[in-house]
Amino acid sequence: MWNLDNVKFTIEEEKEHYEKYSFGPLESGFGLTLGTALRRVLLSSIEGIAPVGIAIDGVVHEFSTVEGVVEDVEEIILNVKKLIVSLEGLDDAVLTFNVKGEKDVKASDLKGSSEVTILNPDLHIATISSSRNYFKGSIYIRRGKGYKLEEEIVEESDFPETVIPIDAYFSPVLKVSFHVEPMRFEESVNFDKLIMGISTKGNKSPLDSLKEAVKILINYSERFDFILSGNEMEKDDVTESVGKISIKDLKLAERAFNVLEQNEILTVGKLLEYTRDELMKLDKFGAKSLESVETSLKKLNLKLKE
Repeated sequence: MWNLDNVKFTIEEEKEHYEKYSFGPLESGFGLTLGTALRRVLLSSIEGIAPVGIAIDGVVHEFSTVEGVVEDVEEIILNVKKLIVSLEGLDDAVLTFNVKGEKDVKASDLKGSSEVTILNPDLHIATISSSRNYFKGSIYIRRGKGYKLEEEIVEESDFPETVIPIDAYFSPVLKVSFHVEPMRFEESVNFDKLIMGISTKGNKSPLDSLKEAVKILINYSERFDFILSGNEMEKDDVTESVGKISIKDLKLAERAFNVLEQNEILTVGKLLEYTRDELMKLDKFGAKSLESVETSLKKLNLKLKE
């Protein structure tokens, strides 16, 4: 007799930054259902790390050139976007570079703390063509999800004025493919086998990415189950039970969190005392920060004071 305990997980193939898995037996139709959902989450919602800004000595905007450097700033930024790093226990970090003389500047020339690991050290960054010139600056990296434009990066960051923001693709997942094959179970062939292949940049393994995607789907399912079971509490009851939660646990955008902290709005209960207009009056608190707050509160079935 078929039940969920019969579903098995198998690693079919392992290569560098790529793995292929199979799940089965699944009831007919569930291969496509689960494959589509997992692929969607893997490509859009897995946490990763990406460069979000760069500062180069003597450069004020991205359309500049750097004396003694072959590439213009736009080309340098395109190269920096390809940087692959991992962070251990940090949400953001800064890599510095200070190179003088004729040299092919690579990612291995970047300096950072021990918590930062550069996974593609041979990546070309820039070319210094003169022995008298130097190339000096900083690259800002951050943990995040999905794709963010320069405007969003600026809204969420407290960069020095000399930093040029970089639109960032945080996802560690490069490609996800899947297909469904018929599978025999006992006397029946009316079952599905889901075959899924995942490629990543290398700063998160395919298996860890898959586990994260499954957890995201489970969290949504549990939330739906809670609501549909009639367990939704009144707002006052919810506020009382979660009012002491730290705003750190809301996973807000960096700028939103910093502004709230600076204004001593440190708990969910305190945050719920503010209206949208009152938050917007806080220094450096913009529309993107407000969106981050409201999105996080919505996950708790809460909203700002009206």
